[in-house]
Amino acid sequence: MESQGRLLVVDDEKVALKNLEHVLKKAGYDVVCAHSGQAALSLLAREAFDIVLTDLRMEKVDGMQVLRSCRENSPGSEVIVITGYATVDSAVEAMRHGAFSYIAKPYRLDDVRRVLAEAMDRVHRRRLVAALAEGEAGDEAFTTRSPAVQRLINTARQVAGLDCPVLIVGEQGTGRRACARFLHACSPHATQPLHLIRCSAHDLAALDAMLFGPERPGEGTLLLEEIEQLPLPLQARLALSIDHAGGNGAPALAVRLAATTAADLHDLVKAGQFRADLHLLLGVVTLTLPPLGQRREDVPALALHLLARASVETGRTVEGISDDALELLAAYDYPGNLRELQTIIRGAVAVCDGAMLEPCHLPPSVRSANSQSRSSRLQTLEQREREYILWVLEEVNGNQTVAARVLGIDRASLWRKLKRYEAEGPAAEG
Repeated sequence: MESQGRLLVVDDEKVALKNLEHVLKKAGYDVVCAHSGQAALSLLAREAFDIVLTDLRMEKVDGMQVLRSCRENSPGSEVIVITGYATVDSAVEAMRHGAFSYIAKPYRLDDVRRVLAEAMDRVHRRRLVAALAEGEAGDEAFTTRSPAVQRLINTARQVAGLDCPVLIVGEQGTGRRACARFLHACSPHATQPLHLIRCSAHDLAALDAMLFGPERPGEGTLLLEEIEQLPLPLQARLALSIDHAGGNGAPALAVRLAATTAADLHDLVKAGQFRADLHLLLGVVTLTLPPLGQRREDVPALALHLLARASVETGRTVEGISDDALELLAAYDYPGNLRELQTIIRGAVAVCDGAMLEPCHLPPSVRSANSQSRSSRLQTLEQREREYILWVLEEVNGNQTVAARVLGIDRASLWRKLKRYEAEGPAAEG
């Protein structure tokens, strides 16, 4: 039977955990159990789940910490909180931090099945809109008109078939993990697992076990996030594992290795905080992701893609973004990069009470962007919108119905824009 979805069930009460595992497996779910909040954090740092079902009250690491970790490490997952301490305050707190639902003990199994089915429906709808909006790249990070990002994509495709390590460099929120997923998807290992280990999330002993212990990854791609946080003794072992002909003391890696960092490893090497040999081995191929502020031509397209996703996630019918709102979005600097744009669009959709996102739906930080900068970008923004619409039409072979759906506007609006473009003649160069 095909799996209904992958679940992480977290509870420090062994009997309750066992009962839920039995019931949910019988319902067709692929279930992974964690007997403590600490165990759940470790799993979330390296594995992906469709739904996390967690008890709220646990010793040391409670359900709220699990919820926050899930939002950080796996924003595509839905979290359902279960507790015997059913208070309004705890329910509000859980929902405020992004919980999908809140179930009080004692609960009926039918209620658990129903809430799980609703959460999986949201997961499936999110994947559907992502597939429509993101295209072959598989992530909005690669929705681009930027020559720099297009060159990066081409380089990633070229090196995907090689077994050499790849270092992915970029600020927080620029899409480093998405780049690693793209590299893995284009590689001969695409049908094998992508193993994710965030170096900052584990101590030396745990990292040692995950990298060099009996359960170390044996196939696929290994992604080491925040590689600068790997302890120096393990840096030495990892270097030997990559360059296994150069010494012994560590087993040769059996997986394709990718690593990400936001740090300047050159400076860390000079400061004695990162090994020079590991830096050289990792840097055989380096992919550098530009911040969103350096690819402003992508903001309108990215905003429309993210709007399509957020509309499905929230169940709201928001058809597009007004020219004034797009102007504001294009003028903003995005210190949080793509992740910040995604948060802005999600928030705007949540408060939107009409069919279009307007400036009033955007946060004050975006609305207060420099007025002079915005006015100087107006003509450029119009030109970019025209280029993007014509590009979408070309990508869908001139099918206006499909193009309108991708753009997030109705077919009549698209027709009016195309008629205006026809009357205006060819776009000016430069």
